Amino acid sequence: MVWIAAHSPQAKGRVERQFLTAQDRLVKGMRVAGVGTIEEANAYLENEYLPWWNRTLTVEPADAADAHRPLGKEHDLAAALSHVEQRQVTNDYTVRYDGKFYQIDRRDIQVGMRKATVRVEERLDGSIAVRFRDGYVRVRRCAPPLKEVMPLKTREVKPPRPTGKTKRKSDWMNDFSVRSGPTLRQAIGVSNAHS
Repeated sequence: MVWIAAHSPQAKGRVERQFLTAQDRLVKGMRVAGVGTIEEANAYLENEYLPWWNRTLTVEPADAADAHRPLGKEHDLAAALSHVEQRQVTNDYTVRYDGKFYQIDRRDIQVGMRKATVRVEERLDGSIAVRFRDGYVRVRRCAPPLKEVMPLKTREVKPPRPTGKTKRKSDWMNDFSVRSGPTLRQAIGVSNAHS
């Protein structure tokens, strides 16, 4: 038997054939055996289907030696098995991940870190590891930053430049009435009276 890489179409074909065999034989066998509960299905799988599978469909390897290679020093299994996302470092050296904020330790702050992208790894044990360039930085969970309230910009009113000429004021509002109008209740009453 020749080793076939798992990413090849041939290997995918093997997996598909296995699924088809399971779907064809397992489902029909369970139906014939009268399986109705999960416990009965597990018992059928262990006592009848898997022994038949091992007896009929398995092939002995040409070399019985274990071909697995041990992990090297360069392999980090915790990092390889973690959920990874990219995040951007803010100006105050915090990283937001999963709705939580993490402060980068002051000792690990480096040049070029602000606005840079870091790799956030959520490990299987629930811990968070943050990697910047070639190394990990220490982080601790922190409170969300307070939003700064910016004062409203007031428009500067510049005094008019003296030109030597005096401007005459416009008289377009001279005949304009500035009396207050009726209240809303009075206006509604007038409107309803005319309806």
